[in-house]
Parts: sequence; structure tokens; C-alpha cells
Amino acid sequence: MANAGYTNLLAHLHNPSTSLPLSTIQSALAHHLAKLSPLPTPLAAIAVSSPLFSVHPFSHPKLQALSTAFRHATHLKYRDCKDSNVGTSVFARSTKTRVKQWANAVLKGIKGGHPVLRLACCGGLLAGLDDIKAAEHLDIPRSPLEDETVISVAESMDLYSRIASEWEAEFRPVGDVDTMTLALILASQSLVLVAPGKLGALPLAVLTELLTRTIVTTFASGSFLSPSSSSTLSATDASPLMEFIAQMSKLTALSVSVLCETRPAEGMAAAAATLQTLRPVSKRLETDWSRNPLAEVSPDHAALVWKTFKTLLFANIMISDAILSASIFIPPPIYATTHDLRPSGFALTVLHTLSDLSFVVSQFGGVTTTASPGFVELKKTFYLALDILSKNAEESDTFVRELCLSVQDWKSRGNQESDVQAKLAYALTSIEQLVPVLNVDCIQSCALPLALPHLSDPTHRETYESSHSVVLAIFASHADHHAAKSDVSDGPSFTERLVPFYAHCLMENSIDGRLNTPQLRLAFASLVRSASTSAHRGGDLIDSNYTLAWYCVDALLDISDHLSDQDAERLHRLRLTLISAVPSLPLKLLPPVLEVIRTFLVADGSQPDKLQELVDATFEEISQRVGDVEKQYALRWWASFLRGEESAGDFPRRRARGYESYGWDMYGDSDFGSAS
Repeated sequence: MANAGYTNLLAHLHNPSTSLPLSTIQSALAHHLAKLSPLPTPLAAIAVSSPLFSVHPFSHPKLQALSTAFRHATHLKYRDCKDSNVGTSVFARSTKTRVKQWANAVLKGIKGGHPVLRLACCGGLLAGLDDIKAAEHLDIPRSPLEDETVISVAESMDLYSRIASEWEAEFRPVGDVDTMTLALILASQSLVLVAPGKLGALPLAVLTELLTRTIVTTFASGSFLSPSSSSTLSATDASPLMEFIAQMSKLTALSVSVLCETRPAEGMAAAAATLQTLRPVSKRLETDWSRNPLAEVSPDHAALVWKTFKTLLFANIMISDAILSASIFIPPPIYATTHDLRPSGFALTVLHTLSDLSFVVSQFGGVTTTASPGFVELKKTFYLALDILSKNAEESDTFVRELCLSVQDWKSRGNQESDVQAKLAYALTSIEQLVPVLNVDCIQSCALPLALPHLSDPTHRETYESSHSVVLAIFASHADHHAAKSDVSDGPSFTERLVPFYAHCLMENSIDGRLNTPQLRLAFASLVRSASTSAHRGGDLIDSNYTLAWYCVDALLDISDHLSDQDAERLHRLRLTLISAVPSLPLKLLPPVLEVIRTFLVADGSQPDKLQELVDATFEEISQRVGDVEKQYALRWWASFLRGEESAGDFPRRRARGYESYGWDMYGDSDFGSAS
């Protein structure tokens, strides 16, 4: 029966058409490749030249069946070798050796076949050996097989890349797959399994261009939402290419990375061309999305739209991440000085693309959330692009202005509120990271006006929190800068003028449902730190009373004094907030603030848990965060607090028990002196 089955398989392989299902031929071919004795070389040669598989035009299902047959044959051969070696002598050939010899015999049969068919067979063999390595931790040498795979790709490109011209790719119907595209699908499955060093033998710039163009064509250049192309979305989803977008994107990323490493100047040019080819897709998509096409489609179509969005976003991220990561290691003298061929130019294109797709990005929680860590690549690419861009202050300034204009334009179109908020949150998060390199005019005219209207509106949480982050970034990054540059006669900087407003803003946002306690504590401490530095200008102390810093403290104390018993939670939050500001205070303001803190640390113990939290927080701030100049005073104050006899009994001292071992006995019983 075995001979009859083999003969029957050969008959079907020699027939350009067959009535048998492809799955049946695939299984039979895999079986006989693994079992044929003494060697599978003749059958491999027959398969790679078989009229069934080589009939033109090539068929995607047939090529996949051929590749899968060789992959499954590798699994079957490994299992047979492993089983037959059980109980054999130590002098018998190992499983690794036997599988290697079998693979080499199969490779001999494949050589000489059509490049596309050879690529399918080599890809199947490589995938099978990689499966064994992953599952069994058995690394079977495969260098000759990798070489043959690279040669097959090169020959396929030489045969078909000229035919698959840009004109044909542009006007070919969506879903129609030519031979070069089929070869790219096979290449995307196999080249990622080849040692990267061997890919340098390929014309990687051409390969990258072909892959990128194929990806863009698969998404109909972003026009699948166009009202005039109602059938395009279904055709896009039905295309066999959609199944392999991830693999083609991975190969595109790998090709650019290898090219940047081996031929940097050529790699930078290929990277720029890739990003410039992808960008119009996102721009077209954003334009069509603004017309709200989902209002006119069925729920099934809506699901299909979001599935396609997700695939496009993943493809962009995979390629962009590779390009940015590779470009930062290339020294400037190697690449051109033009804007498009610099890492900062790449970063700008990536950031604009993500801005275009912000309504998609928001579906993954945006670029700041940690609630859903499933798409960490998005955050990595986003922050890497911002880090690269921040090295160029002029381009950062231009980008922020463009972002603000983009948000205003998005609002003016009357888009859905959720989409407006998504673009706004993306813009604010980007601005927050770039604040340190922005000029004052850009911050005053663009960044700050974008954030201010949302500081007390927690309806859209990401926008709300991002707005506060922008303001805090302005305080943190510019207070010292402006204080150092300004002369006393110049008057206060705009950051100093902003302090009173933001102090009251934080008090307003101390209620439940707005800033949570950690956010409020961090924000107030940052504000006080900035206000304290405003007392210095040009290196000199111009305000010995630290008026602005005390204004912030006084605003908090004023709110606290007017809270009723029903506001116990808010009062507790404000007390923790005041404690958090201790490390930010100058030495002169420590005595009055610490005395205020003392008053509520020695309160009655009707709420021991809350009082314990206040004691612990005070200890943590004094012991870990107070600066060197203020530390001696703060530690002596703490020692005095521990020794003191208070009207509420020794509850605070009992709650603070254990802190004495911190090593503060050096202060003894002496007064803790003057802070002036």
C-alpha cells in the first residue's frame, strides 16, 4: 500500500489540476518526504518542479500547501529519528545528526527548481527546524538552507520586481496578488528565520521598497473608508495579504535595520522612503474618518473597520520602532544633513503618523496609560520618537505648533467628542515631554493655552491629567531657567505669574473625583519647589520672604481652615499634601510649616489609622527627601517632636516608636536652633 500511495502521489504531482483537496496532497507529500528510504532527494526534486505547483499563474493556496508540506515533513522526520534512537547503542547516530542529513538531502532535491517554488520549500524546511529548536531546544545546523533561501529570494526579485512596477501596483485591483507579491509573502515567512548577517547579500533597499509598497496597497492607500469606495473595505479584508501584514512588516523592519547596520547611508535613505510611503495612508485615513463613516455602516462592518485600523497601527509601530532604533546609532557624518534623512526627521514623521491615528491609539488606552500593558511597543515607539526629537529644539518647537493647529482643526470639523479628546490627549502628552526644549513664546502661545481649559474638567480623564502634567512640566523645566536669565528690573516671568493661579487650581482639584492623593501631593510639591526658586534671580536672593512659596502654603492652609467635619477626607488629603511640600521649602519657611504639621500630628487619636499615615509621611519626607541645607533643622525638629509631651498624651510618640533607631541621638536634648 505504501508503494501504491507513493505512486498515486506522483501521479497527482505531475498533473496541473487534480480533483483531490490540497490538504490531502499536502499530507501525503509530508508523509513520504519523511518516510522515503533511503533518501527523499528525488521526491523533493519532483515536488519543486511539479506541474501541480508550478502551473502559471502561481496560486497562493498551492504555494502555502507546498511550504506547509515541507514543514510538517520536518516534524515527522524528527519524531521518527527520536523514536528510533530510543534504546540504541551509544555509537548510533544522534537524532540531531540524522535530521541534519535528511534536511541536506531534501535541500539537494530542491536546488534547480523555480525560485518561487524553491523559496516555498526552503521556507517550510526552515520553519520546521525552527519549531524543533523552540519546542525541543535542539538547534540543527542549517547554514546551507539559509543560503539557498536568500538566493531564492534574490532570484525571485530579479525575475519579478521589474514586472511589479509601481504603475501596476497602483492600478492593480485590491485583492489581486501577482507573483512578486506571492514571493514577498513567502520571503516574509522565511527570511526572518535566517541569520541577519546573511541578509546583507540581498538588495535590501529594493526589498524594503517592495514590501512597503505592498503593505500600502493592501490597505488601499488608506482609502478603504472613502464613501466612493464602499466595496474597498471588504476587498481589503478578503485579500490574502491581510493575513501576512504582520510578517511583512516584521521583514520590512528587519531589512531596514540590517541595511542601516551594514550600509548606513543607504539604510537612512531606505528608512526615509519607507516612512514617507506610509505617512499618506494615515493622513488619508484621518481625513475619511473625520466624515464619520461608521454612522452609515452595520455593526459587522464597524468591527471590520476597527480590525483593519488595529492591523495598520501595528504595522506602523513595528516598522517605525525598527527605523528609530537603528537610526540613533548612526553617526551624523554618514547620512545626509537634509531634514528627511536625519533621525529627528524620522521622529517627526512617526509622531505625525501617530497623531493622525490618535483616534485608533485611544482604543488602546492612549500613550500614557499603564492599565493595559498589552501594547508596550506603542509607548516605546512614541517616547523614543519624542526623545530623538527633543535633541533638536527648533524642530520640537515646530512640531508643537503644528500639533496645536491640528487639534484646533480637528475641533473645527465637528468631529466626535471622543476623537477630539483623543487627539488633544496625544498632543498634551507630546508637549509635556518636549517642554524642556521649547522656547518661551511657544509655551505661552501654544502649549499653555491648550492645557488651561482642561485643568478642572475631569470628564475626560486622560486629557485632564495630561493638562496638569503640561503645567507641572512648565514649572519644573522653566522656573530655574527664567530666574537665572532675568534681571530684577525685568519683573516676574510668566511662570511666576502662573503660580497663584495654579495654587488655587490645585486647591479646587483637591476634592474627590479630581486629582487623587498621590497626584495632588506631587503637583503641590512641584509647585512649591518652583515658587521657591522664583525668589532667586541671576543667582541672588531677591525675595527674602519667599512670597510666592508662602502664597502656595497659605492657599492650602486657608482651604483647610474652612473645611467642616463633613470634609474630613479632603482635610486629610490636604494635610498629606502639605507634608509632601516640606522637602521643597527653603530653610526660612520650614519652622512655620513644621509647626503647623505638629499641630495635627498631636491631635487626638480618634482616627488612629489616618494619624499614623500622617506620622509615617512626615518621617518619610524628612528622612529621605529633605535637602542637605534643611536636613539638620528638620531632623532636630523631628527629635523634638518625639521627645515632646503633648496635651493629647503620648499617642504620637507611640505611633512614632521605632523611628528613634534612625540615629538621631546625635542631637541630644539641645534646642534645634534658628532656621534663619
